[in-house]
Amino acid sequence: MSDHGFFQITQKAFIRKGNLLLVMRDKKSGEGDLPGGRMNQDEFFEDWIVSLKRELEEELGNSMKIKISEEVVLIHKHRVNLGNHPCVILGYDCEYISGDIKISDEHDFFEWVDIKTFKPETFYSEYMLEAVSKYLSRFK
Repeated sequence: MSDHGFFQITQKAFIRKGNLLLVMRDKKSGEGDLPGGRMNQDEFFEDWIVSLKRELEEELGNSMKIKISEEVVLIHKHRVNLGNHPCVILGYDCEYISGDIKISDEHDFFEWVDIKTFKPETFYSEYMLEAVSKYLSRFK
């Protein structure tokens, strides 16, 4: 008998504009967040970047243009709040190109913060604090 598990996949975008990083706040939980979200089941065997682009358009609008590095720069784990399902987070380095941000009703706040001076513990907690801190450590 196997103990293989079933896991969800979340893809998050670390969107930078020079030395600025886009941070967001989840409207429902009030916690700090990054743009992106969970992959749909029908997207698993497709190009995962297409799934990430879908999430980014849903959360940031369709006028914002970004360049997504297809290399995963962060792998982290957590449990999804609703249902407590195990989940793997894949983080991608992204570069802002142009356009306006039009956040969806999933978020109620966004800001561009300096990657060298931003204190993630003032905005994030738990697994997102760990993930963002790990990402920012690359710039210290």
